[in-house]
Amino acid sequence: MNERGLARLALSVLIGLTCMLAIGCTPSEIASPALERATATPPPTPTATPVPTRTPIPTATLTPAPTATPTTMPSPTPTPEPMPTETVEGLTITIVYDNNEYDERLKTAWGFSCLVERGNLILLFDTGGDADTLLTNMATLGLDPTDVDIVVLSHIHGDHVGGLGGILAANQEITVYLPRSFSASFKEQAGAHALVVEVHEPMEIADGIYTTGELGTGIIEQSLVVVTESGLVVITGCAHPGITNIVAKAKEITGEEVYLVIGGFHLSGVSQAVIEGIVEEFRELGVQRVAPCHCSGDPARSIFERKYGEDFIRVGVGRVLDIGP
Repeated sequence: MNERGLARLALSVLIGLTCMLAIGCTPSEIASPALERATATPPPTPTATPVPTRTPIPTATLTPAPTATPTTMPSPTPTPEPMPTETVEGLTITIVYDNNEYDERLKTAWGFSCLVERGNLILLFDTGGDADTLLTNMATLGLDPTDVDIVVLSHIHGDHVGGLGGILAANQEITVYLPRSFSASFKEQAGAHALVVEVHEPMEIADGIYTTGELGTGIIEQSLVVVTESGLVVITGCAHPGITNIVAKAKEITGEEVYLVIGGFHLSGVSQAVIEGIVEEFRELGVQRVAPCHCSGDPARSIFERKYGEDFIRVGVGRVLDIGP
């Protein structure tokens, strides 16, 4: 082959390689939908060679204090020693995010979050649907996110984890307890800003404060159980595994009777007959008082109020419950 033929062959090979590279596929990084919703960062503009990046947790209007870089705990997570609460004089639960009104100074939005104070421990159960509403409500109530020691997330739906970014932007000295079934990308992003504990089985996370562990077969969820002298206080996010199943699990874990069940009962759109059946199951389980909110639905709340009378507690955003030791 003469020199001109060799040159044409080389040029053909070069063009072929260039075309192969131009149509090649680069896998895109899939970040956690819930934490992405907590940011205002638009998706990156595609380029010829995209570089995968993690969606940052926003600083909102707060500047996080400098801390040592935390690490994500591996799965399965070793059970940590329960955090001491020193002298327990009582339990205070403040609802800081809910779609039901109570304190007219506060914003309502679809979702749930409550602050649990016991002894020297401050725990935030769920973080609502967005950081702005959560942090604004907390500020109005005089609650400081930098005081929070533990965050417990019930399940991965955005109306329960959407405010996490704002909390972690304000406070990186936090331990986050979340179901092991959460996506790897969510755990990675949270683990870049906090110590993450992956929960599967029931676990005591502080003196007299337990998680039920992962419950359910569809939407996996954990609930919080607090031991008091009055009995158990069971706090639920949405109760997707069934509210009576959660209550039964709380009794099984502790061997104690149930004083109060508070949170989302997941009964919106459920028939009156089914709701009344659940009320009867509550009675059989020995539940003394109830405080349904969030996804419980107004019809269910009305039925529980009628059946429980003075032992029904009407709650919404800003309601504060003080319970004895």
